[in-house]
Amino acid sequence: MTSRHGPLLKHGLLIAALGVALAGQNAFAVGTDAGTNVNNRATVSYTVGGLAQTPIESAPGGNSNPGAGNGVDTTFVVDYRVDFTVVEIGSSATVVTPGQLAAVTTFTVTNTGNRSSGYQLSAANLTGGVLFGNTDDADMTNLRTFVDANGNGTYDPGVDIATNVDTLAEDATITVFVVADAPATLLNGQFANVRLTARAAVPGTSGGTLEVATVGGDTTGVDVVFGDAGNDATEAADDQYAVQSAALSVAKVSAVISDPVNGTTTPKAIPGAVVEYTVTLTNTGTVGATGVAISDPLPTNAPFVTGGYTGTTDVQITVGAGAPTFCVAEAGGTDTNGDGCYRTATDLVVGAPAISTVATGGAVAAVAVRFRVTIP
Repeated sequence: MTSRHGPLLKHGLLIAALGVALAGQNAFAVGTDAGTNVNNRATVSYTVGGLAQTPIESAPGGNSNPGAGNGVDTTFVVDYRVDFTVVEIGSSATVVTPGQLAAVTTFTVTNTGNRSSGYQLSAANLTGGVLFGNTDDADMTNLRTFVDANGNGTYDPGVDIATNVDTLAEDATITVFVVADAPATLLNGQFANVRLTARAAVPGTSGGTLEVATVGGDTTGVDVVFGDAGNDATEAADDQYAVQSAALSVAKVSAVISDPVNGTTTPKAIPGAVVEYTVTLTNTGTVGATGVAISDPLPTNAPFVTGGYTGTTDVQITVGAGAPTFCVAEAGGTDTNGDGCYRTATDLVVGAPAISTVATGGAVAAVAVRFRVTIP
């Protein structure tokens, strides 16, 4: 052995790791699939006394037998890098009305790792915080998650029923919906921030088995490495629900119209006087109020004046600066002529079509309802 090593060192040693350069570049490219085996071996070419000798290939445990095929590949396996993103879709809040069911916010989950992955999904209300310039001050209820089954980007009840991502191929993106209910107690102008959280799970488990990072040094198998933004196999994104509703304000005033002594000139509230009530509805909200109806208890000690307007009508309705309209408040508890006005034994009721909508715009769109009573 000594006689061979001397000339070998004296005349120089040429080591050619054939195939290593190209194979190495491919193996370490971003996105190489987890579980990929990277194989290569080196070949030593040399001369002794000016004579070329038979090359010797490498082996993990060493090889001294010259000749092709006598070496053994050095092999390692590419590990699994868990990496993914969760992104909110859109740049504004989702508008909801109080009492609305199944309001939808939309997200995407993208697998940027080097193997298929599953994801366990969850949704939760946030407390405080600013999103889209709006501060969170309300909560939604019945939050749940659904996966877009047909890839159309739209929540389809009965079709999108999976609540977790079973398997998502590398470099693939899937749409996820957070669906929530808006409590009827929410107020116009409130905002509810929600968060979708995704946790990496073993593919094929419907999110039931979470990925666990490999502890310690590199093993011979496929190790799991958390390479996402927080190195915790958990990513999240936030979205917001904006409550838009009617915000009605109701004012009621009275004014003496006439009395038996002064007539209509500076009348006083004396027996025999006619008093006019005005009920004014204004809407400072962001959407119109529909199906509006007023129920006003009639004074027991001030009888309702029938025919108090135009000689035949009982109630006057004015919208904004528009011309007034009139209706007849029939007694008996039913709206027999369909004009929206009637009286029960105790109340005056004014509804559609006399009043059907109170639009937004404050006093400009205010609805004023007037009726008259007499003082016995």
